[in-house]
Amino acid sequence: MPSTAFRIFALMKIKQFHAIATFATISILSAISPVFAQFPEITCYHQDPGAHERDRNIDVTHLQLNVKFNPEQKQVLGKVSHHFNSLQSQVDTIFLDGPGIEIISASLDGKPIKTRNIPAGVVCITNLKNDFQKSHILTLEYSAHPQKGIYFIGWNLTQLPVSQPATFDPKLMTRKQIWTQGQGIDNRNWIPMIDDRSDKFTTDISVEFKNGFNVLSNGQLASKTDNKNGTTTWKYLMKNQHAGYLIMLAIDNYAVKSSKTKNGTPIHLWYYPEHPERVEPTNRYSERIIEFLENETGIAYPWGSYSQVMVQDFMFGAMENTSATVFGDFFWVDNRSFLDRNYIGVNAHEATHQWFGDLITGRHDGEQWLQESFATFYPGLFMGSVFGKEELDWYFHGQHQGALAAGKQNSLPVRHSGSGSSRHYPKGASVLHMLKHILGDENYKRSINLYLQRHQFKTVETWDLQKAIIDATGINMDWFFDQWIHKGGEPHFKISWQQLSPATNSTSGTEITVEQIQHQDPIVGIFKTPVDIAVYYTDGSISRQTVTLSQAYQKIIIPNGDAPVETKYNKSISTQKNVAFVVFDEGNYLLKNTTFQRSYFELMMQAKMATNAIDRWEALSELKKLPQAQSPENIEFLMQRFEAETFRENKLEIANQLLDIFNANITKIQLGDNKNQLSKLEDFCIKLFSHNITEIRRVAVEKSPINIKTMQPFMNALKDSSYLTIELAINKMWENPMFNSKHTEMLEQLNFIPGYMNNLLVKQAELSIENFPDKADLYKATLVTYASPYYEFRTRINAMAALKRLNYLNEELCYNLFEASLSFNSRLAQPANELIAYFKQQTAYKRLLIKSASNFDAISPEQQKKLLNLVR
Repeated sequence: MPSTAFRIFALMKIKQFHAIATFATISILSAISPVFAQFPEITCYHQDPGAHERDRNIDVTHLQLNVKFNPEQKQVLGKVSHHFNSLQSQVDTIFLDGPGIEIISASLDGKPIKTRNIPAGVVCITNLKNDFQKSHILTLEYSAHPQKGIYFIGWNLTQLPVSQPATFDPKLMTRKQIWTQGQGIDNRNWIPMIDDRSDKFTTDISVEFKNGFNVLSNGQLASKTDNKNGTTTWKYLMKNQHAGYLIMLAIDNYAVKSSKTKNGTPIHLWYYPEHPERVEPTNRYSERIIEFLENETGIAYPWGSYSQVMVQDFMFGAMENTSATVFGDFFWVDNRSFLDRNYIGVNAHEATHQWFGDLITGRHDGEQWLQESFATFYPGLFMGSVFGKEELDWYFHGQHQGALAAGKQNSLPVRHSGSGSSRHYPKGASVLHMLKHILGDENYKRSINLYLQRHQFKTVETWDLQKAIIDATGINMDWFFDQWIHKGGEPHFKISWQQLSPATNSTSGTEITVEQIQHQDPIVGIFKTPVDIAVYYTDGSISRQTVTLSQAYQKIIIPNGDAPVETKYNKSISTQKNVAFVVFDEGNYLLKNTTFQRSYFELMMQAKMATNAIDRWEALSELKKLPQAQSPENIEFLMQRFEAETFRENKLEIANQLLDIFNANITKIQLGDNKNQLSKLEDFCIKLFSHNITEIRRVAVEKSPINIKTMQPFMNALKDSSYLTIELAINKMWENPMFNSKHTEMLEQLNFIPGYMNNLLVKQAELSIENFPDKADLYKATLVTYASPYYEFRTRINAMAALKRLNYLNEELCYNLFEASLSFNSRLAQPANELIAYFKQQTAYKRLLIKSASNFDAISPEQQKKLLNLVR
């Protein structure tokens, strides 16, 4: 909702009674601001129309599904039985979600009943009387051609592409798959069901499919039966209740690698058999993640075994289906691609959902944060457990940035169905990080353990978590939840400090002034929060104090330890220590905006002396904003800090700054001004090309100028272990005249290296068009094929971008773009639509697009019409 026109629910406590009022806009709030000023106890909240459950007259306790497919027709043939208890005495009809599903037959307790289709689903005529808490079985046989919820990949590619690259092998390109994606309410498109998160049930799923394929679903594989008709029936049982949106299927000729955690949980990794060497880098730490989560929550993995399966053209990162996570095969990486993109964080996120989302499920959409915030929080803790506290702090720094960016748009709270992913994911995770810091590790773990134990296999609301905390620890955190979960906004602190002299003040120490300067209204007020403050002294000692902020303006005095000093009379006297710098919120636990002006000396000392890497990074990032940033003193300081610094991101920040300084002063080097130091800086920057940290080598390629000294480091970059660094290097080198004579040698470096999602194959084909003009048509045809359905969507997008740069369109590419524009995957459809819009600006290409669209064999008349509207 736009911040200028949002609705809020206001609860006014005036003297001894409460009044309820709903205010339509900020302007109304402004008009009544004097009223709010008179009643400081007024508390206001955003209204959330989505924070409610749907009506239903039955409670489904078990779902039994038998299903088979005609994949070439994208058809589902199923039989579903819903075991339910009546929630009302009179149940005349039962509504099942199922848009577009054709009901072949229906029965209640084995007796035929009538049904009626409406756009949203199926109405079953049951006519049950005096039926409260009685049990029944509702069975439907059906047929469906769903447009979402279940996806059929590669089944209609019966012929090889018109143009085949030399590396083309259909077995290694597109797959033949069927997979599902139920969240939020899409399973209803292939199963007639009560598709609502508040209803949880056990499942029994049987899938009949062609021999030669493997089938995965929720729970334990109970049986696998070979049929006489050339098919196999796979039967999966889920013995504990879970929500319907978590039902899943994945079908392909997968291979499976199995292992166990230290506690005995079976782990099954379903992968493409063509590349077994990718299993380890893709699924690295999978067992350890489950072990970590069991230890953190005190709750054993609740679903028996845990499977992970990759699918092609997945529209999200991954999905936490109960006992069986689906993830996009863009995470299917070798050891080199692992450097550019890996699955660790997403892996930990989805595994966390097996507890938060699957074991306990938010009762309605307003409680989405109880799933996503926890699943974003625990990966940060896992990163810290594996890679150290520096990585944990950096992870939550990133979450803070996402949350604060959303806070600039509006003040919607974390607990709100319309808050969006920035609140449900990074802000909620940041709030949980603060909660754990305030409660302490032991209290936090006890609270979460009680919360999960109480509500396992059930639905939850935020109040359940709040009650678990006070019951487990005796600590009432309602104030915390009120300002961070139920309300929106973030504090903005303006900080300053001065050292008090005992000669002029009644006390000695460091006086720190903190003002809260965030915009305030009836929803966002003054924040109450503890904060850790550290005063660092020039002698290396530190004074630390945790204080509670609760006022718009506060002064805090941290006592200054005395330091003995020898006088000329050889006597010790007491004197104040000199303050080097002050760290507000040491360790960066608090979600906040800050305004804190500091001198070059303070920031330099903080970048050098601060205990926490994240506090050193904060100082480094502020240093570059000062006038002294390009001074000889700062250049020398940064080069020294680069060698002394231990944390990757701090080294990367320093490398970025030094390269920026070098580029800003390159003219001075050429003219001989301050030549010695700048030449030393140039030598330092060149060494970055061979650094052992991938990101530092990459920034060296990105920012270093090309000259005689850097030509060989750039050539060496074409052999880098990172595919993305190679692509960055060749893009930069290709445009520089100094490398014109080396184009063929550069392209040869790319031979037989596909890269990440074929990025280097696409780049090699694109550049070969210029380098080998006699073969230009061949390489253009190669790019057109890379943009075809024979490749997964990321390869296709890369090829589309290359063809746009070449301004090349033919009839085959038109068909590839049309097919992509109709894709269920918006990450493919949007780039295709944008490329069509680009080409149709050119008269000849527009005519070709219209002609091709008229001849395109679209799935439906509606899609044909959509294409024609798109190209005209």
